[in-house]
Amino acid sequence: MRRLILLAVISAVSASHALSQNHLDAVLLLTGASALEELDAEVLERFDALASRPVRINTATESRLVASGLFSRYQAASIADYRRSSGDILSVAELALLDGFGFETARALAPFVSFETQAPPGRSSLEKGRVETDMMVRSAIQLQEGEGTGSHALKVRTGDEDRWLLSVAAKEASLKPVWPPRSLSASAVVHGRRRPGKLILGDFNTRFGQGLLLWSGFSLSGVQSAAAMDRHPAGLSPAWTLSPDAVHRGLAADMAFGRIVLSGFWSAGKCSGANLTWLARNGQLGVSGILDGVKDLNTSCSIDCRWSFGKFDVFGETAGDLAFRTVAFLAGAAWNPAYQVRFAASVRSYPAAYDGAFAGALRSSTRTADEHGAALAFDCKGLTVTADAALHPSKGTAQYKTILKYTPRLTENLSLAFRTVGRYRPADPYPWRTELRAEAVYTAANGLSLKGSGTLCRIVETSWLTYVEGVYTNESSSRKLTVYLRGTAFKIDRWEDRIYTYERDVPGAFSVPAYYGRGCSASAVASVKLRHAALHARAYATAYPGMGGKKPGKTGLKLQCQFTF
Repeated sequence: MRRLILLAVISAVSASHALSQNHLDAVLLLTGASALEELDAEVLERFDALASRPVRINTATESRLVASGLFSRYQAASIADYRRSSGDILSVAELALLDGFGFETARALAPFVSFETQAPPGRSSLEKGRVETDMMVRSAIQLQEGEGTGSHALKVRTGDEDRWLLSVAAKEASLKPVWPPRSLSASAVVHGRRRPGKLILGDFNTRFGQGLLLWSGFSLSGVQSAAAMDRHPAGLSPAWTLSPDAVHRGLAADMAFGRIVLSGFWSAGKCSGANLTWLARNGQLGVSGILDGVKDLNTSCSIDCRWSFGKFDVFGETAGDLAFRTVAFLAGAAWNPAYQVRFAASVRSYPAAYDGAFAGALRSSTRTADEHGAALAFDCKGLTVTADAALHPSKGTAQYKTILKYTPRLTENLSLAFRTVGRYRPADPYPWRTELRAEAVYTAANGLSLKGSGTLCRIVETSWLTYVEGVYTNESSSRKLTVYLRGTAFKIDRWEDRIYTYERDVPGAFSVPAYYGRGCSASAVASVKLRHAALHARAYATAYPGMGGKKPGKTGLKLQCQFTF
């Protein structure tokens, strides 16, 4: 036991910030997800890194803005045009006035961008380089029935993000640190200065069109909201992740020639490809092609477009698999009749023979193949309603799913969230799944806040899970202390009725355990942030007293110390 604790204490170094509740709400809005459980580690890692090192919106190049993953190409061009004509952007309200934004989007972006300026109002800042280095080493242990398991992670990033950046991430899922680690990710990126563009060596993401041909990294399955139905491609971006299996590894580059952007990449052991995108004032048109190096040099190509006609938006992509002579398509439209009101509808057809190995378009299953579907969605301020139908002809199966989410803010200090998900699969032994969730967050003026949540789920039997989480934050001129305490109770007698729930963790880690059985758990996360350092710790314990010893409990400890240079 002493040896395990000693291993956990050997943690040092990164400047990520634990994402607060406001940050997490912003992530949901920007990704279009209806719940944090629908995201994955790569997304939270990216937003956590952006929270620790926000994009300097007044000095970043267009290429850097796009590479951050926060902005579409049109939004990045809108920012660049505004800076040239009107000077620096100094506030969220000013950002909201730019084409392609709006108040809700600008407010959600606020935690991840910096309005830092070195120029008087109406002038543009001089682009001064500033090299920063972030480092993180994390160790974690877990005990169950006297047996210990552990993991260790390392992340290092250095450079001036507007010019160049070097990143390394490594993870080893074993009790003893092993070198070289089994999971290793690294990238180097250089941004052009005279001509917008970038060169990436190592791990990178590729996101083009609606994701029908090519979309690496995380992509939502199913319709979560009207805003999420229309994908906003971000082209090529370097990866800094502990989950390298979701990204490409090789060489990638892009360059802008006025309103035309040419991108090309080579992914070792996977594929190579290119994209040509024309950026117009009200939309964009793109052509992509990939050569699959794994499946007998299979070639696929696609044409995609996004266009705005006042309050109406249309989007779509058509892709052809030349080897199997199959064509897949995705098309949709959205209507924005009023502020914060959006209707969207789409149809999709992915033949069983279509090779969607590198795709990440809208779908209900895990692959973009053997699926025909249609979807409707409606967003109105705090209300979201979606409906999706999908047929899988080769398997003879189908799925019908609806989501209703309502997030009213009763007062400045009290907000509520209600979410219900219904799913019907006629061919399954238990075709119906229903999940209901209610949450309340109360924020006091003295740094205290309280969150309560309850979830009911039924497939075979009715299961439930509830938790209460308290948060205390104390800021001074030299440090910031944040403590999260959480208690959970659950009763889930059938594995089919298991409940997934997001749990707070140390920065850069993402925890969504599946609860099953009868028991309770407790966890604590504490963070102390100094000027150039931060200490984080998470401890948790789960017990199953309602199961008469049939299922052993488990405990865990995770420590992390972070520095910024």
